[in-house]
Amino acid sequence: MNVHDTHKPPQVITTGGHNLIGGLSRVFHCNHYNAYLQMTVLMTQGMGNHNPERLLAESVTALIQLLKQRGYSEPALLHEFSYCGFGQLQQLDDNTWETPRSHYGEAICTHAKPSKSCYFTSGYLQGVLGKTVCETECKIEGTHTDKFAVLEEPLNVENDFTREFELQTAIPERFAFDGCHKFDTRVDEQTIIANFKTLPLHGNEESGLIEAFGAVLTNHFADYYNRISYETYFALRDAGIPEEDNKEMFIQAGHICAFNTFGRIMNSPEWYEVVAPMCDTKEDWLHGMIAVINFLGWGMYRVEKIDAEKEFIVRVYNSYEGVGYRRIYPMTTDKNISFLAMGAILGLVHSLWKIDIRDKLELTPEFYVEQFNNPENSYIIEQTHAIAAGDEYDRFIVSK
Repeated sequence: MNVHDTHKPPQVITTGGHNLIGGLSRVFHCNHYNAYLQMTVLMTQGMGNHNPERLLAESVTALIQLLKQRGYSEPALLHEFSYCGFGQLQQLDDNTWETPRSHYGEAICTHAKPSKSCYFTSGYLQGVLGKTVCETECKIEGTHTDKFAVLEEPLNVENDFTREFELQTAIPERFAFDGCHKFDTRVDEQTIIANFKTLPLHGNEESGLIEAFGAVLTNHFADYYNRISYETYFALRDAGIPEEDNKEMFIQAGHICAFNTFGRIMNSPEWYEVVAPMCDTKEDWLHGMIAVINFLGWGMYRVEKIDAEKEFIVRVYNSYEGVGYRRIYPMTTDKNISFLAMGAILGLVHSLWKIDIRDKLELTPEFYVEQFNNPENSYIIEQTHAIAAGDEYDRFIVSK
């Protein structure tokens, strides 16, 4: 794509399980994940020098600055904001912008009290304009639009996305592991991915929102999630929050994502038209959802082992968390560090072996608390290998 051409959709380059737009990894996530993760970040307000509101805004400002360095024009950035599902940005005058509809202004108020929440939009505008921006009105608080003021304060945002880390290209084929010949499935991953690529998973021309599978999606910046998650994790750790509790908050975000995103996909007409006809067993449904995940830009997921109701092992090559960690931070010794993947894989197993999503269950918040997230009959997950720690892939074991 010519980055100055706002009449065409952005060019998406898919490689190694990553979907790249403008050279940056993009990942599909839903409003439920975005809401919970943002709430978790904001919980660290007042912890030392950590400023979560600034983190939520400036983490995207740095990415937009990178895109501008790569040749993006202001119109192209505004177009991409809408195309990727964040809403419609409109300029009212020299110092005022608004979003009549926006993902962060109306679609994620599922936790906490109503309050201004468009930190991402403020940060995006900061990157576009090169000026400090603050939100002055938010639809969540009952106004007609979200409004943003352009301030005279100097903008000084550090770019943490400076390390190079190459995606792995030598990724094993499906079932290329010991014992995987036992997988007898009609699930055709390439057919599933090809079909999902035809879906209109981009912002609606009128609203700039991606409404699909009963949720509101964004085609988000992977490294936005990485930076806000890990910086918050480090702040909680430095504040003395116990490691297990600290990590559990972020794993829980992935678990909520699995329930709401995976669950709604597996209840959708698209699933029943394309995937369900290939499925005879719960194991087939797991393979089918893994195929869909490999479309989302999260990396390349490979099932290593299924021992029904006892143990499941999944590898992730080029996991966006592992790759992002290595691009932002020095190598760690911590293996249990890919929080989204831990929660998502655990949630996928829960979707089929704790509850049975094939029964077309109603996925309400009450059902999540009372059934899906109930400790009774739950599985546990452990990460044994981590790209962030220097391994070739992330590897997860789900067991009783």
